[in-house]
Amino acid sequence: MWLFTKFGFFSIVQKDHDQDNILTIRSRTRGDLDRLRNHYLPSLSSSRAHEGTDYPWRANASAAALKEAMSTIVQEIDYSNFKSEVGLSTGHARAKRYSKVWSAMYDMPEDLPEPHATDFEGLPWSPPSSSKSKAVAYGGVVIDPHGYLLMREVKNHFDGYVWTFAKGRQDKGESPRETALREVWEEMGVDATILIPIAGEFAGGTTLNRFFLMVVDRGTVNLGYGNDETERLCWATPAEAERLIAQTSNPIGRSRDLAILKAAQDSLPKMLPLARPVACRSDWHSLPMPASRITVPLETCYSPSEMAAIVCGSLSISQDDKWFIFYEDGVLHCHRSATGICLYRVYFQPTATGWQASQVEINRHPGQHTESNDSMNLALLESIMDALRLMRPI
Repeated sequence: MWLFTKFGFFSIVQKDHDQDNILTIRSRTRGDLDRLRNHYLPSLSSSRAHEGTDYPWRANASAAALKEAMSTIVQEIDYSNFKSEVGLSTGHARAKRYSKVWSAMYDMPEDLPEPHATDFEGLPWSPPSSSKSKAVAYGGVVIDPHGYLLMREVKNHFDGYVWTFAKGRQDKGESPRETALREVWEEMGVDATILIPIAGEFAGGTTLNRFFLMVVDRGTVNLGYGNDETERLCWATPAEAERLIAQTSNPIGRSRDLAILKAAQDSLPKMLPLARPVACRSDWHSLPMPASRITVPLETCYSPSEMAAIVCGSLSISQDDKWFIFYEDGVLHCHRSATGICLYRVYFQPTATGWQASQVEINRHPGQHTESNDSMNLALLESIMDALRLMRPI
């Protein structure tokens, strides 16, 4: 890792001869290591000269001690421009060198994007056409990892609605996902994660509505949240949600919301609390998929009920479990729980009868995944998918 700070530049690695959890910290100048030791990392070993190499000076420290030092360094950030601060702290000559690095990175392209579906990619709906008699709105049915639904009470029970879901029309330039996430934030005050689009379109009085199933950590929700559209929030089982929706006096809106509730239930296994809670990215440590990877096309299809089980993923209880697997908006991320290494990333597309796994990315980083036989990797992936769809231990 290269580390640029206002007091020095460092290259941090773990050499083959280093003990576990001991890092080698290298620098071009002895003064940089001295400043690191004197002010942030007192346990840093004495600096050793290593002439004739890229880094003439080096020292060692434990990963735990460096982590603590890094925390202090971050907490001391009080400047608005890094290059200017370097000039004041270590001199203008150093700032000019840093600027050359900045210039080299200035026009860096998006060369390794994370999965991020755009527009109608991976969605079961077509873009709205001018021929539609009603405007299209997008919203979210929000659940916690155990499948309980987050409902919102409409302010002053406007238009006869009492309890309902968050939705709204697109702002200019927004994608369906952006609209749905924004509406959930505005009307519920939660930053949810999209799991999967809910099949179907649901006609209301003035709009044709499309919904995403979303998940949120229950601990981040403020049930007392309110604004000019929302009175309050509550958690509900599907049966409780049905009774809450039934309080709506607007017959079109009531029928629509009951249909949305049923379709949302079809997107999850039919049991509450869920026997296998929905796994979320934040539940466990995970590393990014490296650029060293291959992509293999797939053609495996899954029924809606099988997909409902796959979406739940698999949450590690301890590091003795082999896998941490979570699903986000069309992508299944498969990580080793002990290391967080991502071995497989499976992409899904909707079909007329369910879902298809269209391709898988397989980790090819030699330091992370040693199995290079495609057949063996695909066989392992098949066993993982079978366990997920049948809700068996992995």
